[in-house]
Amino acid sequence: MLLLTLGLLLFALLHLSPSLWPVRRAMLCKRLGEPRYKGLFSLGVLFACALIFAGWRASAPLPLYTPPPWGWPAAMGMLPLGIWLICSSFGPTHLRLWLRHPQLLGVLLWAMAHLLVNHEGRALLLFGTLALWSLLTLVLILRRDGWHSPPSRADWRSDLVSLVAAILLVSGLLLGGHQWLTGMALPLH
Repeated sequence: MLLLTLGLLLFALLHLSPSLWPVRRAMLCKRLGEPRYKGLFSLGVLFACALIFAGWRASAPLPLYTPPPWGWPAAMGMLPLGIWLICSSFGPTHLRLWLRHPQLLGVLLWAMAHLLVNHEGRALLLFGTLALWSLLTLVLILRRDGWHSPPSRADWRSDLVSLVAAILLVSGLLLGGHQWLTGMALPLH
């Protein structure tokens, strides 16, 4: 689980650094330029995700606890909602207007749903870390910026696009994408 742990640490540090060290981020942006900084940040995130995927596939599934009997139905409600929240964060949607940080809330829901149905050590490490990261990031951003005014406009077309994107993503995951991505088939029961 070393690769998985390293990938999660890199992912969390990259994403937490702007909130924890905003002055350092500003200095890097000034020195490198905003586009180059964002490019390096994106490469770091892609590398972290590659480590996470490789670490997940290389880790043996070791059961740690018994999921609750209500975990599967709860997860089946939380997962599509979490994916929709994530999709709604990429445009001027009403969810973004009302919730301010739908992507972090979506990741939190997505991770918590996975913890309800996965009982392995690697799942606890992965989804527990992502749940803690999203919650901590949300708190740090709100502490740093406050609940400042969200985008001034929302567009129903963006809401429709985010909903369709979420439906397509959930459908793709149900139709085999989950197994292709993670190596684990979804138990549809």
